[in-house]
Amino acid sequence: MAALLRCIVLWMALLASAQAADYLELTDFQLIDGTGAAARPVKSLLVRDGLIVAIDEAGVRPVAEPDARWTRIGLAGAWVIPGLIDTHVHVSRFPDPRQGERILAAAVRGGITGVRDLAGDARALGELERAIGAGEWPGPSLVYSALFAGPDVFRSGPTAEMATGRTLGEAPWARLIEAKTDLRQAIAEARGAGASNIKIYGDLTPRLAAAIVREARRQGVQTTAHATVFPTRPGDLVEAGIGSLSHAPYLVWEAVDTVPDDYGKRIAGPWDTIAPDHPRLLALYRRMAQRGVFLDATLYVYKAMKDYAPGQMDTSWTDAAFTWGAQATRLARAAGVRVTTGTDWFEPRGDGGLPHTHDELALLVEHAGFTPAQALVAATRDGAAALGLGATQGTLDIGKSADLVVLDADPLADIHNTTRIRLTVKRGVVVAPH
Repeated sequence: MAALLRCIVLWMALLASAQAADYLELTDFQLIDGTGAAARPVKSLLVRDGLIVAIDEAGVRPVAEPDARWTRIGLAGAWVIPGLIDTHVHVSRFPDPRQGERILAAAVRGGITGVRDLAGDARALGELERAIGAGEWPGPSLVYSALFAGPDVFRSGPTAEMATGRTLGEAPWARLIEAKTDLRQAIAEARGAGASNIKIYGDLTPRLAAAIVREARRQGVQTTAHATVFPTRPGDLVEAGIGSLSHAPYLVWEAVDTVPDDYGKRIAGPWDTIAPDHPRLLALYRRMAQRGVFLDATLYVYKAMKDYAPGQMDTSWTDAAFTWGAQATRLARAAGVRVTTGTDWFEPRGDGGLPHTHDELALLVEHAGFTPAQALVAATRDGAAALGLGATQGTLDIGKSADLVVLDADPLADIHNTTRIRLTVKRGVVVAPH
């Protein structure tokens, strides 16, 4: 009996210890909250169990429990911004999650606290999401997608690598869509695989693309599409109710009379003959703003594609696509479109490098006319909203997740200062930089 009582007491002590509150207090810094407001001095930001509970006099400063763990870090005038969000990544095309773990663990050390994977192997992505959520290792919040596309997309290319061991086009996360497809079942199966977003990719008619968006919305699933799905043009997707359009250069196809049905034509856009301020495009930007469609611009991938695999692919078109896409992004933002910082290739090429999300921020400022404050909103508040996480992430306010980056220099003075990372905090857990 005595031994049993000792076991019960020990079990209760362990349970109490496991439930002890964790406090993190950051003091003496300049806060850039992600709303676009100017930086302001803050004496204290208090986090309890991963959530912000007080910022100076705002909120409630609880009396710490006797067994609470309390960490206080003085920042000596540093700058604090919300964690950055990349709305277009690909971290795992294969069922083994180890590659994705390496990429995501490095990302959070580099200031990225949220990502949207736009097509990978859901078996690996689900395991990565579980491990991050369980606190097994620090990583960004992970939203991942099922890819829906027509037959041409599945004939070759990386889609074949996303579902090894499955019949091509029949995996719930890499689905061949035809007129006969039961979309209700297909989207339900994508949800069952853990996807909370449908990526509409290519070789889909306007009618079929609209049907996918309609059914996804009915089932509470978000939608993203390449800005042109061939033969479906951007305006068709906007009217259908798409959530985000990816790749600003592909908006050009809105202004052509006939969109080709060949997905391969995406690299042959008429960027030299159709101006970004063509009347049809100006109307498109206005409609995107009215309908609340996000623009996942991905300027970085066009700027850097020539260095991605020199001599292995045709990159003769990328300079024109980048220049055109940057100007289209500028005009879209001016029309009220919420732009987000997607890269399509965010992992650094070498060990110790920072995620290319920082490069996307700089490109928005230096080539698309954003102020540093506007670029930070794209990478924080609007990125979180695009991922469906706006209620809990994206800005630094009472009740939101303590996802933030401490910088040694002011990013509002120079956007490149987002790379001057002292530390990242993900849901109250301090993560050392590279």
